[in-house]
Amino acid sequence: GSLHKKKKYWLVPHTREVVEQLSQRYPLGIVTARMESDTMQFLEQFDLLRFFTAIATVQTCTHTKPFPDPLLWTVAKLGVTPAECAMIGDTIVDIHAGKAAGAQTIGLLCGFGRADELRRAGADLILNGPEGLVKALLIE
Repeated sequence: GSLHKKKKYWLVPHTREVVEQLSQRYPLGIVTARMESDTMQFLEQFDLLRFFTAIATVQTCTHTKPFPDPLLWTVAKLGVTPAECAMIGDTIVDIHAGKAAGAQTIGLLCGFGRADELRRAGADLILNGPEGLVKALLIE
């Protein structure tokens, strides 16, 4: 058998449609504290890889979230400034990294974080799930 057992991942409902819609208007990047192999396996499982221009994993920079390093690396690859970016995440670590990098921050309540702690961490906007991003970010 294979030494690398395929992990089974799940995707938050509506994520795929939202990523597809946002990618038509914005360059998208990923900043994760996961290993590169796990991240790629996840993106390939859900056929999401093609929507992202830059992917920072735990191996990309010396410091990972809540340090701004991987976010600043991603922003440079996307060719935008931190202020033009929105760091979207479900944990206070995501919000802290976004704030430290000088990005706008959006907390999603479909993962680990709670509204009160995301607000305390400084989230500029808090949404229940990914579907709210379309309304928030695709303003005509």
